[in-house]
Amino acid sequence: MLALIGLGLGPKDISAGALEFIRSADEILLESYTSIPDPGAIAFIVSQTGAEPVRTLRSDFEDNLKTTVARAKSCRLAILVIGDPLVATTHHIILDEARKQDVGTAVFHSSSIFSAGIGESGLDIYRFGPTTTVPFWSEKYRPTSFIDTIARNLSNSQHTLVLLDIDQKNGMPMGISYAAQTLSAADVSHAIAGSSPVIVLADIGRASQCIISTKFTALQDLSKRLEGKTMALIFPAKLNFAEEEAVGRFEKALSGLPSP
Repeated sequence: MLALIGLGLGPKDISAGALEFIRSADEILLESYTSIPDPGAIAFIVSQTGAEPVRTLRSDFEDNLKTTVARAKSCRLAILVIGDPLVATTHHIILDEARKQDVGTAVFHSSSIFSAGIGESGLDIYRFGPTTTVPFWSEKYRPTSFIDTIARNLSNSQHTLVLLDIDQKNGMPMGISYAAQTLSAADVSHAIAGSSPVIVLADIGRASQCIISTKFTALQDLSKRLEGKTMALIFPAKLNFAEEEAVGRFEKALSGLPSP
């Protein structure tokens, strides 16, 4: 039996049903390469179940996926995922492989940046276009498709949720300064004006949650004030009346941030 278990975003977002499965599991794996777990979430699971999850590598669910799934043929295997387990396509692949191997599956859902982040922003979820991600660049890897997605959504009067990559080697989220620089460098078509509004979603679902509405040119100034937080961005299209009222309160959030 294989179970995909969503940890949600906060330290106690995991469901009672998921905790019950973990207590009965023979193996508990923590998938931590698509996001960074809240340390409080792991501590809460250990306190409630007495079980310590084993952190896994990306290769366990890509190169060695068949072997990982096959372990569930003879035991109860719990795979813990930050957020909701079926948001990332990686986890659909795990379920597909389990079905191919005739392994029983279960899914325990929880909150994710798609539900909590968009919900907390006050924007209409039905007005969002496709989501995109700003990746870390290297000398030979400099994709720019995220700019195309933002531009296409704006032209269709749709908001864009922009996820920021994770430094897998160091286990650190992308900083707001790096994200702003990469967006600017990739934006050769000038789809994003310096005065374009942007909403910063920082540590959504945690006690340290902070949401800020600002201008694109001001992102660099937030670097030290948001250092270490896990962030996503929203590039909104033209707001309707209800959205303007909701977003207005986040413009005042800047004053509540610690000074750089």
